[in-house]
Amino acid sequence: MLNAALPCRTADWALEELLGLPHARGPEALIMFPWGFRVVESRVDWEGRRGWVLYFVRKRLLSTPTAAGVLSRLLGCRLYSYAGLKDACSVSWQHVSLYRCRRRPARVKAYNGRMEAWLLKRGVYVYPGGHKGNMFSIRLETRGGCRASRLEWIPAHYGPQRFGVFRPNSHIYSILYSTGKWDLLARELRYRYPLERRISPGDYESRILADISRGLAPPLGQRLDSIIAEALRSYIFNRALTRAIELGASLWSLAEFEADTVCGSKTYKVPAVRLPSRLLYNSRTSWSRLVARVMEEDGIDPGILPSRGGWRPLLYPVCRYRCRRVGDSELSIHLHLPPGAFATVALLAHYAILWTDSYADCS
Repeated sequence: MLNAALPCRTADWALEELLGLPHARGPEALIMFPWGFRVVESRVDWEGRRGWVLYFVRKRLLSTPTAAGVLSRLLGCRLYSYAGLKDACSVSWQHVSLYRCRRRPARVKAYNGRMEAWLLKRGVYVYPGGHKGNMFSIRLETRGGCRASRLEWIPAHYGPQRFGVFRPNSHIYSILYSTGKWDLLARELRYRYPLERRISPGDYESRILADISRGLAPPLGQRLDSIIAEALRSYIFNRALTRAIELGASLWSLAEFEADTVCGSKTYKVPAVRLPSRLLYNSRTSWSRLVARVMEEDGIDPGILPSRGGWRPLLYPVCRYRCRRVGDSELSIHLHLPPGAFATVALLAHYAILWTDSYADCS
């Protein structure tokens, strides 16, 4: 039951602003993580490859790389691959393929009961992006009822999971690093967010702090660079997409090309654009001008961006949507979304999510 004195929206609105997401205007709601947020990967395409085995993995409160890494070590495998990332704060089912494993049991249980895996096939490899979408079963705690009987399209914002829920500021490191603001960077690294316990000694934040304390500019290693560069690009993309929606622009008119996205057995045409990069920043499209404008407003130096990038839709289709009330203050929502679409963004279409309270049980 929702507390009669709901938490102030200030902190959650600040989170949405921090990540470049639009402010939701619907009734306040809690996502009931982790048991009330279940994800099942749709069928996957795989290739026949010698030495590979395919497992179907169920995980709880584990990131996809962590679960795949644990399974790989348990079976003594050289490599692993998975079709897509799943929210670490969920109960999820997905495919993981592994290479040259010393052991191949039909069933594996590990990590204090938080992961279970079943052997599906031998001699097959699942590649990144090889799945056909994700099916979500979500419980919301809210005083508002189902806001719509149909939900057909959602904007392609990156969800909060992209930036780190407990420390949702990885893109900020890029901005402060590129401008040489070491004092502000050190302060940001030390700041403790509401759901955060502490910075672990092995985290990259602690390594940068150690370099700053020695009076040196923090060196950007490849791993750190990729983490914060991707988060920065996601933030710029979110900001530009939010600005386009606020301006009432047609997202089809901003499209640099038309792309296909697959969800289940259907293929949809979607407006797509290039992700922020130095090449995009210097081009002359309507999308590039919008990206350049939000970067200038935030004081982001384009020199920190990768030279070129991939692409992403501006809209995603909702392949299936169903909402029903369960009891006085709970809703049950079922969604089927294409790969790359965030269910948390779909929820923002109709509900003001109380992020801090929602993720509290996952900390």
